[in-house]
Amino acid sequence: MNQSMDLDEICKELDELHLMARHAFLYRDIDAYRLMFTEDLRYLQFDGKIIGLKQLLLDVSRQLSKFKSVDSEFIRESIAMNEDGTVSQVGRQRSTYSVSMLLFFTKTWRIDRRGKFTYRRSDDGWRVCEVQVMAETVKSQSLHS
Repeated sequence: MNQSMDLDEICKELDELHLMARHAFLYRDIDAYRLMFTEDLRYLQFDGKIIGLKQLLLDVSRQLSKFKSVDSEFIRESIAMNEDGTVSQVGRQRSTYSVSMLLFFTKTWRIDRRGKFTYRRSDDGWRVCEVQVMAETVKSQSLHS
């Protein structure tokens, strides 16, 4: 099998992983969301701070508990096989969070992150082992209901 065929199959598997993660995110299932990552996750945030899996799950749990509605999507820009057997893709993660305020207002945050996501193959499939957030924008908007 040539590398492009391998990458096509890997892309399909990663797309399934992202769908699973999106579903877990939408339904606030942090246990299912956890399955997307390796235990030794290294997550480099845009501010330069490095966190691990425990802190990421804590941060995501806090976010999900505060908002009325959430959504997320991942758009792949590129993918490559690495010499160590891992796979890296560069892509955009777009998330939307909304909360009702004072019965008449809804505040919405849109977060657009561009990053490099590295995956390691495990017995359970591909899992994210490293993230490097390369760009991040946050926009908020308040709407009258």
